[in-house]
Amino acid sequence: MGGTGGQIAIAGVGCAVADFVYNRVDFTSPVFQKYLSKTQGDGGLSPGKLVFVEEFESFSGKSFDQVRAEIVGTRDPDTLNLGGPAIVALISAAQLLSQQQAGVSFYGVRGNDWVGKRLGEIVAATPLDCSRYAITFSTTPYTCVFSDPAYDHGHGERTFVNNIGAAWDLHPSDLPEAFFNSPIVLFGATGLVPNLHDGLTELTGRAHDKGCFTIVSTVYDFRNEKKDPCAKWPLGKSDETYQNTDLLITDHEEALRLSNKRTIDDAMAFFRNAGLASLVVTNGSRPVQAYSEGRAFKKTGLFSLPVSQAVVDELAANPGLKGDTTGCGDNFAGGVLASIAMQMRERDAGHLDLADAIAWGIASGGFACYYMGGTYLEKTPGEKYARVKKYYDLYCAQ
Repeated sequence: MGGTGGQIAIAGVGCAVADFVYNRVDFTSPVFQKYLSKTQGDGGLSPGKLVFVEEFESFSGKSFDQVRAEIVGTRDPDTLNLGGPAIVALISAAQLLSQQQAGVSFYGVRGNDWVGKRLGEIVAATPLDCSRYAITFSTTPYTCVFSDPAYDHGHGERTFVNNIGAAWDLHPSDLPEAFFNSPIVLFGATGLVPNLHDGLTELTGRAHDKGCFTIVSTVYDFRNEKKDPCAKWPLGKSDETYQNTDLLITDHEEALRLSNKRTIDDAMAFFRNAGLASLVVTNGSRPVQAYSEGRAFKKTGLFSLPVSQAVVDELAANPGLKGDTTGCGDNFAGGVLASIAMQMRERDAGHLDLADAIAWGIASGGFACYYMGGTYLEKTPGEKYARVKKYYDLYCAQ
């Protein structure tokens, strides 16, 4: 695994959705407050979290279209973007690696409707290999994203309402052997692809047995939260999933729910005891926390890294540059993926640098603050690499 000096292939599977992004939605307004969650897992809106359309409609007693009209009126979305923590991360990685010997492919599903066709057009404008992006006759998965750039003292936050749609049609048996022949594999936000999520133990086991560098990135697991808001979220059928995983990328709240712990220190101890090789925990505008046990990356203790001060200062000085924070976490994962691929060309697993991977993630995630939505469409190949590299260099100096 790694140290080949040649092409490094990345294969990813998981969430791909149409993001209907509504910017400048005031989370403190009376109409938005009316639909806020009252108790954990009740189906209401909650900043930073995702809720399924069916659960929200049960909570509100109204169709989601009615509520959306109350919140944003008759205006169209600011953008219809390609979103989803798996596909956006892979596109970001493909863009950052486009000038190098690397092939990045996505395995997923979309509908045969106008939304699915539009997503296909967007993917075709990126360097991502979408030949395994299958079409079904179900509705293309979509997420309505309400974004409030002023939330959290100007750091911004989003609220998501998701329709799983065609993602129900993707099963573990749909992944061919070719997927597991890639040196790096990503299972991204499978909480929004239910059958894959329930099969993660088996899937990560196959990848581990094939010697793949196996990465799992998570999303708020509203489905299991609804089942039992007091229970530990499952990741597959058992905690064996963690033993099969080389890197878990999650956020602060998801880490607490996956471990069913009250503090991040206790959560990280849980993951280490469960056999997880390395962990990265993001926390919005707060520092990233991480560790490596020495199997996937060089061994480290628990450590933390701050967000990019260059991005924070630049956006504070130039508010007009700010897009929104949608896709920052997804692009963070893409930066991490790209760094792993770049490092694996020169070094074997166990000698990779987790801090460098995080630095690329922070630079890539920070750059996502400068445009609307998660997917950045380059004007020329290599454009995104050059722009993210600028923030990577500034971050390393920081």
